[in-house]
Amino acid sequence: MNDTSFSINSTRLGALPIIDEYIEKLGISDLFARLVPTDPRDKVPVWKSLGITLRNVILERYPLYKIGEWAQSRGVIKPGDADLYNDDRIGRALDRLYRSDRTAIYSATVLKAIKQYDITIDQIHNDSTTVTLHGQYGNYEDCGAAMPKRGFNKDFRPDLKQLVFSLSVTADFAVPINFKVYDGNTSDDTTHIDNWKSLRKLIGKADFVYVADSKLCVRDAMKYINIEGGIFVTVLPETRKEISIFKDWIAENNPVWIEVINEPNPRNKKGTPRVYHVFESATLTTEGYRIVWVKSLQKQLDDASRRLGRIQRTEADFAALNKKEFQNEDKLLSVVKSVLQTNRTKQFFEYKIVAHVEETTKQMHPGRPTAATPYRVIRKTSYTIEYSLVAEKIRHDACYDGIFPLTTNGEFSAPEVLLVYKYQPNLEKRHEQLKSVYNVAPIFIQNPQRIEALLLLYFLAMLIASLIERDVRLKMKEDKLETVPLYPENRKCKAPTADLLFGIFDDVRLQFVYKNNQRVAILPDTLSKRQEFVLKLLKIKKAKYFGTG
Repeated sequence: MNDTSFSINSTRLGALPIIDEYIEKLGISDLFARLVPTDPRDKVPVWKSLGITLRNVILERYPLYKIGEWAQSRGVIKPGDADLYNDDRIGRALDRLYRSDRTAIYSATVLKAIKQYDITIDQIHNDSTTVTLHGQYGNYEDCGAAMPKRGFNKDFRPDLKQLVFSLSVTADFAVPINFKVYDGNTSDDTTHIDNWKSLRKLIGKADFVYVADSKLCVRDAMKYINIEGGIFVTVLPETRKEISIFKDWIAENNPVWIEVINEPNPRNKKGTPRVYHVFESATLTTEGYRIVWVKSLQKQLDDASRRLGRIQRTEADFAALNKKEFQNEDKLLSVVKSVLQTNRTKQFFEYKIVAHVEETTKQMHPGRPTAATPYRVIRKTSYTIEYSLVAEKIRHDACYDGIFPLTTNGEFSAPEVLLVYKYQPNLEKRHEQLKSVYNVAPIFIQNPQRIEALLLLYFLAMLIASLIERDVRLKMKEDKLETVPLYPENRKCKAPTADLLFGIFDDVRLQFVYKNNQRVAILPDTLSKRQEFVLKLLKIKKAKYFGTG
């Protein structure tokens, strides 16, 4: 009788081997092991708990209590060890990570990435977003971590507390190189000096170009960067007097615009083309910095459409007011001013309040009226609004349609200033990925220290994902491939994202064959042509992917 028993266990590899390759190149596990405090009583090394959590953040974003189960299903840990990686142990690992030198961890990782992948760091873009927190968050004033607080919420949830997540990326494929978490009520205009100092220390030089939105246009921040030898590019906010002066000037003058960009709409071939012009005026900002005026064709059409919409809403509101009976002139005047303020159309309308007197008679005594019955006159006054459009003001406003100002202390040309600033949307896509692809919220943790440590792992996850995207797109450029067939049904893709690349490997498995409970063979799945093509783009050999060579 043959009592030999065979069994087969299957493990889903997915994109884990690809991620492991980049974690190994960046030396992240070694940094966790060296810089995060350990305890001889640990049943599981803290670096391993953090490494598993990082992999989960990159791939599937499970809550902490399910990470052990996830790791076991992916073959990251031994069968039966899932209970060791419970939410308490991972939470304590995050506590240790918070107490470690976190700046040293991510700085060392970033510097290794810059050196290993030859990333250009001459131009850095900064912006912040909010991480909205769902749930009850108390006051932890003495914990030292960034505090969840209510503030200007970019997810349009002012009822919820939040943290401010500031991110800086390179102009080389938007690779994240610096981040910081601030209290939820922190304004961006107070963070730029701090961010710039951190970047200078990280990069080791000051003469990089620092690009940010209008919150950088603060006298102290621009002055500091300028004095320290840095270069900035930012947007002048609408409240600056330089803009009102230029609006009056351009209404009477025709500047010589220089065309910088003229290309088809990338999202709609029949849509408005992307056309940008620049004009540098001789006038400087009050601080003495250059002003480059930019005109966008799409913005010009949008501005005109929005103004028309505001005017039409105002007229509709006025028509609705005239259908009501206002017997108090001051009340109607107050409502009219509110309508103009809400719609931002005060300068486009001239108006006046008109009184309407309606006279009626009423007999002074009850009874059947006779020729001698006395009557009294009752006068009822109501008020309406009469208005007209001020064509000259509309024409004056239209002269500024599509225009916005950039300011810089740099010496590059006006067209170059625009091209530098136009990379800013790539940073905004990183914020979008943080919220949509990585599902950073809701965070199922109440301790602010653990949240801040977890956000470090999210930063490292975005760094790894961006390096994977960069490698694939550089290989496409090297092979002169404008598109690659990565979408279902071999549809073309111009700019592969890490999430798309990971999804291609989602169904790849390893089969382990056991004989009498002893492993006797490993049988990998056969890779599809698309999967082999992606490995080729990433320069990862098939044997390396399966761990067999």
